[in-house]
Amino acid sequence: MRRDEQTIEAELIEIMGIQDDMVKLERIVAWCAAYPDEIPFALRFFRKRSPSSEKRSTASASTGMDQ
Repeated sequence: MRRDEQTIEAELIEIMGIQDDMVKLERIVAWCAAYPDEIPFALRFFRKRSPSSEKRSTASASTGMDQ
C-alpha cells in the first residue's frame, strides 16, 4: 500500500531539518529500511530541493541553454 505523498514529504522535510549529520544519516537509513518502496520518490524529492539543481536551472535560464 502506497502512503500519501504529503506524509512522505513531511517526514523527509523533518529529516532534512536535523542539524547533526550523524543523526540525520541514522534517520535516513532507518527511513529507507522502513519504506524501501518509497526511496525513488525520496530521491526525486531531494533532487528537486537541492541547491545545486536550483543553480543549474538559474544558470540555464540566464544563458538560455538547457543542460
